[in-house]
Amino acid sequence: MATTQIKDPVHGYVELPDALVDGVVDTRPFQRLRYVRQLSATHLVYPGANHTRFEHSLGVYHLGRTVFENLRRQSYFTRDASVDELEEIQRTLECACLLHDVGHPPFSHLSEGLLDESVLRERVADAGLVDAFDDAGVGGDPLRSASPHELLGCVLIVEAYGHALRAFDVDPFEVCAYVLGYSLAYERGEPWQYGVGAQLLHSPIDVDRLDYITRDNRMTGAGVLSFDVDRMVDAYTAHPEEGLALSEKALSTIGNYLEGRIALYMWVTQHHKSVYANRLLQAMLDEYTATVGERPVSVDGVLERELDDNAVLERLRIAARENPDSRLASMYDRFRGRRFPATCWKHRIALADRVDADIDAFAAWLTSEDDRLEGLLADALDVPPHEVWIDRSYVPAYDPDELADIPIAYGGTTRSVGEWGLYGDRAFDVPIPFVFVPAGTKRRTIRLLEAAFAHEVGPDGDRVRRWAGVDGSETEAATRGSDDDR
Repeated sequence: MATTQIKDPVHGYVELPDALVDGVVDTRPFQRLRYVRQLSATHLVYPGANHTRFEHSLGVYHLGRTVFENLRRQSYFTRDASVDELEEIQRTLECACLLHDVGHPPFSHLSEGLLDESVLRERVADAGLVDAFDDAGVGGDPLRSASPHELLGCVLIVEAYGHALRAFDVDPFEVCAYVLGYSLAYERGEPWQYGVGAQLLHSPIDVDRLDYITRDNRMTGAGVLSFDVDRMVDAYTAHPEEGLALSEKALSTIGNYLEGRIALYMWVTQHHKSVYANRLLQAMLDEYTATVGERPVSVDGVLERELDDNAVLERLRIAARENPDSRLASMYDRFRGRRFPATCWKHRIALADRVDADIDAFAAWLTSEDDRLEGLLADALDVPPHEVWIDRSYVPAYDPDELADIPIAYGGTTRSVGEWGLYGDRAFDVPIPFVFVPAGTKRRTIRLLEAAFAHEVGPDGDRVRRWAGVDGSETEAATRGSDDDR
């Protein structure tokens, strides 16, 4: 079979059959991923973070194919499954790995909220996905819980790639199921190895996260991750009842994998400047809708007009130019000039040093009252509302406990990392809210927030008194002192 080699900075040469290159890679929907950054606006903090969903998809394909070929060399895995069945699973897995992110809208996760859910679910139904999942006995839960980019990807897989996939003897609905963490074939009673194929793309130890944590660490230059990827790849195994697992080979590197993934979230995607850059970009997208009267990103825009980061940035540029006195223009100028304010604290240590209160309770209060406090701070500081933001990372809530469920197989027994006692009581830091205000106002802001917190969530727990009820002398006392930033 003729193949094409593509040089990847993370995994070296990625080898693909020419038929897969012609039928999937060298097509317009897949090539669009070259212009969708993996980490949205994080390149404004880490200049090297210009990697895209395109190379990530190639990396996931490479890891998925490599792991599955390793599994096929394990006699235990191939037992009770024919060569034809294993070939079918591998073909499906390879296509699913390539196409798992094909539905990402511009700026990856940032613009997903702009996609009209009713339109998206109508397209999903029209593509036959609902019927396919019902016919397999899976039901509608996977489709209801799927993220917008996953659903959009499934529509593209069926509509844009259905013919090519069938030519490869691959069921496009099974590819969609893999993307969502299911195997329709397994649910219909096919061998357990079909379920493992889906787990390789969607589980606590899937090759998707194995690629992106390695790639994000490498391309940002953050250097917070150090674990043996090759050893992890060699450690994959599987069990009829437990499904995908890791063998004892992973014991020497699993701790680095767990800690490194958390560190990447904490210091790259949740770096205070990354949080601000992505919040600003998100606000610009929302403000575009208010200014122009239409959403800059839509389901049809991605499916029919191949919207990518560049196209949407151009829309923002034109709208800002045509509305020079608008809030959008102010935001766009700040974004293009990278005029980012500092946060009142950069990390948990600084928060504890600068705020004389229980920081966990204080952080919870800030997060729950963010919209109201932003407005009150803007009034007190006499600045426009869009120059005061209370935020935390756009990355979905990250619970390290889920990693304790990683299965480790040894001596015919499969138990989780936690059950083997490998995870221990190790505690990891958690994200904290950041407060972004104009230069020269940080100290005053902190004092204002401390005063408000003391009145709303004081020792007596009385949350009736609001900041607006604090009399002038108390406010003045709370805000005395230098406004220089430390």
